[in-house]
Amino acid sequence: MSVFETTVRTGHPASDEQMLGQLRAQYEPQGMVVQAQPIPGGGYQVRVDPPQAYGAPAGAPGYGQQPGGYGAPQAPQGYGQPQAYGAPSQPPQGYGQPQAYGAPSQPPQGYGGPQPQGYGGPQPQGYGGPQPGGGFGAPQMAMAGYGGPVPAEAMGGVEALGAQRVRYLRKVYGLLTISAVLAIGAGWVCTSPLVGSQTFKLESGKTIEVPLVVALMLENPGLEYGAFAALFVGVLVASMVSKVKGLNYAALFGVSILMGVELAPMAYVAQVMAGLGETMSANPVRDSFAMVGAIFIGITSYVFVSRKDFSYLGATLSMGFFVVLAGCVLAFVLDSEPFSLAVASVGALLAIGFLLYQTSYIFRNSDMDDPVDDALGLIVQLRNLFMFLLRIFMSRR
Repeated sequence: MSVFETTVRTGHPASDEQMLGQLRAQYEPQGMVVQAQPIPGGGYQVRVDPPQAYGAPAGAPGYGQQPGGYGAPQAPQGYGQPQAYGAPSQPPQGYGQPQAYGAPSQPPQGYGGPQPQGYGGPQPQGYGGPQPGGGFGAPQMAMAGYGGPVPAEAMGGVEALGAQRVRYLRKVYGLLTISAVLAIGAGWVCTSPLVGSQTFKLESGKTIEVPLVVALMLENPGLEYGAFAALFVGVLVASMVSKVKGLNYAALFGVSILMGVELAPMAYVAQVMAGLGETMSANPVRDSFAMVGAIFIGITSYVFVSRKDFSYLGATLSMGFFVVLAGCVLAFVLDSEPFSLAVASVGALLAIGFLLYQTSYIFRNSDMDDPVDDALGLIVQLRNLFMFLLRIFMSRR
């Protein structure tokens, strides 16, 4: 029967090896047997067993081991001095000396001193001191010589993030924050009169003043399609140079600005239609931003708390991408409002799935050597989610 089992998985191989080495340093000098089984995807399943389960040799330097039957001489490294069954008691040489059969009894907590948690458990206060947990090697206590907290799985909770991964996450989400600010700022500038305006005639015959960038893209659809193509190529290039120092940040922030410019006409048209009372939402841009923020915070919090692995979604999401891509092309050809709304709804769900997959990858499986590419993956999915939600909210009543 094992002393206890736990899972060592910090998310980084070097930290896993360090924690495993600390567990061995804690239990193997006591004669315990530490078995480590690698886990697919990283980490180890660790099992600590008493030496008797593996036929450990008699006289091993384990705490309290007895090679023979009752009363057989104990190894000099063991707890207490050797003494035969029924022999006269030895002179007291310190706290916890063994005594002969029939001699005055020791305290009722166990042989050699008060041990409320069982014979042989680690004693942080010295031999015979009380233990804070129950049983030999109970995972609830801080293990002597371990140098750190017990793995959280041993206490029935989720594993703690390593310090290196926490620093990496801060870098990724810091880059994501800067990218989002740049995208929003670029979109705001393009939809404001700061860059000039131009008179634009609506289908109803009314004329309105439209920001210059938006007016140029609306009058020349080729510019709008060109901006989307440039964004697509920019994402691929930014991903390829994500590990080139200096150039990677420039590519990431350049793609973020291009996202704001590319979505500016759609956001402006949505606001104009809302002002005419033709949209499902009174303020589609605001509502889209609010929903994207709520979804992003919810997904990030869920992955952080649960630490679940959503890598199994990869194949399904890849197939869904091609389905939505084909649907977008067909919606453009058919020019059908109900069909466009259906494609946008499926696209929003797909973007949420990609966000869940990407966030789980960053928290669990990322090699922590490419924060730019991880931030790029998140900002692209946030852009897609915003676009699909905006299309839903600007649908006609």
